[in-house]
Amino acid sequence: MKVNVLAAGSRGDVQPMVALGVGMTRAGHEVTICAGDDFEPLVTGHGLRFVPAGLRIEELIGSELGVAWLGHSSSNPFLELRALKRFVRLSVEEYAGAFLPLAGSADLWLSGLLTLHAADALASVGGGRHVVAEFAPMRPAKLGASGLGPVLPGRSSWLNAVAGRTLLEVVGSVFSPPGDEVRRELGLAATGRRGVVEAIRRTPGLVAASPLVVPPAPDWRGKAEVTGYWFLDDTQAPPAGDPGLAGWVAGGERPAYVGFGSMSTREADRVSALVAEAARAARVRVVLHRGSAGLESLDDAWVRAAGDVPHGWLLPRMVGVVHHGGAGTTGATLRAGVPQAVVAHIGDQPYWGRRVWELGVAAQPIRRHELSVGWLTEVLRGFARGECASRAAAVGAQVRDEDGVGRAVELLSR
Repeated sequence: MKVNVLAAGSRGDVQPMVALGVGMTRAGHEVTICAGDDFEPLVTGHGLRFVPAGLRIEELIGSELGVAWLGHSSSNPFLELRALKRFVRLSVEEYAGAFLPLAGSADLWLSGLLTLHAADALASVGGGRHVVAEFAPMRPAKLGASGLGPVLPGRSSWLNAVAGRTLLEVVGSVFSPPGDEVRRELGLAATGRRGVVEAIRRTPGLVAASPLVVPPAPDWRGKAEVTGYWFLDDTQAPPAGDPGLAGWVAGGERPAYVGFGSMSTREADRVSALVAEAARAARVRVVLHRGSAGLESLDDAWVRAAGDVPHGWLLPRMVGVVHHGGAGTTGATLRAGVPQAVVAHIGDQPYWGRRVWELGVAAQPIRRHELSVGWLTEVLRGFARGECASRAAAVGAQVRDEDGVGRAVELLSR
């Protein structure tokens, strides 16, 4: 079977697709991944065919428009939504130009949320089945634990389903431009929000998360299967680009990790200083991930800055993890079996922060504009005291027992 994967987005959107692609290849299928140009080494390094999207995601995130979206105050969702719409429109032409030559070349199309509308059009014109990879549950659900923005998070209620349907309409309005551009190029009429919503409703989905975290909702009616996380095998990989990090990590009490992934900011110096002050106050060493924000170590004794390091190697060596609540980092921390705390920035991140707190493996989450020295100091002290540690270890063991890639491959191969 020929499989085309349309993997738009940052590393958290691409790496799980690579993990699934490796599993599909081992099952005898031919996999091609279309993603941002900066992900070519990740894709080809795992033996998969790569098609460049024509843009570099790191440059896009670091652009003025990217910072305006990712760097705004998390207290204003309307500003976030407006900036996200501009950000999506900026990438329309590049992604559409990369997708169009793939028409008619796949037996199976695997899309994410950003590329769902485009993949739906390509499958309708050139043939092939279409399945959407859901890195967060995007379908309406009565069950509060299974919905991104429930009114009553701890209950099952029709109000949660109504909120989910409203959110779906918003998602459709934001993510319709790339698909509409592909439709126009294919000679089809643009559909806007309505087309995205209908594509979500009729397209089967694979939710790449543990059912412990995202319980399958009865009102999905079998349209979405929760498979378990799609992890790459990076648990034994030392940090090749930072030979001194392993020694620093092992050279004292277990450190904590603080990092916000691809979330950029205009306040890198302030955030870096905040982390250093909290580490000193808590007397907990910190590995600070530079990420797209460009955070830096401002305290040699307590904080050590690091670039990209395989989560499977690093996180199990931490006493706890403070992060932005991205689906990938949340899943990797769960697998590591260590406590966590979420500083949610955008999108689905408040959902993941809420769920790990409800599971008893994390501190109560906050939004980015609430981040303070006092809050981070208390979180680090909690890690050092072992708060949530036994529960995190138990959940980690269950997550490691799941075979998300294997389950997804089984479902896709049927």
